[in-house]
Amino acid sequence: MVNDMLKLKQNKEKLIKEDKEINWKSNIWKSYIAQFFMGFHLISGILIPFFTEWGGLTFVEVMMLQSYFTVMILVFEIPCGAIADYVSRKLALILGTGITALAALVYSSYPHILIFVIGETLWAIGSSLISGTYQAFIYDTLRKLGREDEISKVMARNRSMSLIGIGLSAPIGSIIGATFSLPLVMRLIFVPMMITVVISLTFREPNNDLKKTHKKKYIEVVKSGIKEISGNKVLRILAFELVIIETFIFFLIWTYQVYLEKLDFPIGLFGFVSTSITIIQIIFNNLAPKLENKITRKKLFMQIYSIIPGIGFIIMAWITFVPISILLILLVLGMGFSRSILFTKGINKRIETENRATVISTINMFACLLHSILYPVIGYLTMNSLSITFVFLGSLIVIFTLISKLKNEYI
Repeated sequence: MVNDMLKLKQNKEKLIKEDKEINWKSNIWKSYIAQFFMGFHLISGILIPFFTEWGGLTFVEVMMLQSYFTVMILVFEIPCGAIADYVSRKLALILGTGITALAALVYSSYPHILIFVIGETLWAIGSSLISGTYQAFIYDTLRKLGREDEISKVMARNRSMSLIGIGLSAPIGSIIGATFSLPLVMRLIFVPMMITVVISLTFREPNNDLKKTHKKKYIEVVKSGIKEISGNKVLRILAFELVIIETFIFFLIWTYQVYLEKLDFPIGLFGFVSTSITIIQIIFNNLAPKLENKITRKKLFMQIYSIIPGIGFIIMAWITFVPISILLILLVLGMGFSRSILFTKGINKRIETENRATVISTINMFACLLHSILYPVIGYLTMNSLSITFVFLGSLIVIFTLISKLKNEYI
């Protein structure tokens, strides 16, 4: 009798454990679906025409508007990260996607700079709520499953799903923009964002236990993110190496359509170039972690992985043959944007769990600060000479790669 009761108890405990694991695992596969819809940005293939043709802005004005956006990210990044840590990761994701959906409606309502500023403000709040929270949400879920070492692989898959969404939506957006109107494309982003809200409602909160045992005041959580980075040399180096190169590469997203226009590439095919960019990023995002695991000299690997996009930028300044130009765009963005995957494990291992979203948001804040400074600079350089812009960005990538302070054991 006693043995039977013991077995029943053990079976019950086993079922409870299996049920919990299934619930935690559901966070992972649901996150893939959510990332797909979150990346369903129909406007990406015709972003510059949306701003310049329908919005009536010059390229410099577009860059100034984006500078404002990144300043707003800078303002909201740490508070939103602290909300995720102090209140709820799940709530932050729900609010973030819901506010982004509202921003799309505002942005497409009327072509006026003040309306755009309101739209960018809302979009910045939504992005800030999502940015640091998502990685922390995934890491804490994996921690529940005892699979923290899989963070790079899972984040790579999440990034891939987002890119698939971008890749599939870009040609659709181009067709809708050409057939109907450019603002309709932006307005329709409301739909996939609201689908993401519904999916986020079904997530299971992974840091409830942390909130019960570590109840901190809001301001303490905010301060802790800054304190942790300032007091951890390795974390500072990793954050700097991640942010500085990726920021320079980021500006190709805003200049490649200008580049293609100068090469007389048909605007109707811009969406298909955007899709090609997402496909190459998917390939590199999944290839990078596999290469990293097989290579022991990680610093050398990271230097090669960073310097190739820099050289690609410089070559683009002199190339006018469209097929080669497009290949260079794909190479720079494919390798450049997949670098962050290689930093994920090293950064997360050096963050205290209860501060994870806050610290990641702090790193994102520094990236936004650099973006906001460089947006006007890149805007004016591009208006004067796109070739000089490419040489400038490529040279900075090469220089910062060569003076890197990374060590094999940091990554």
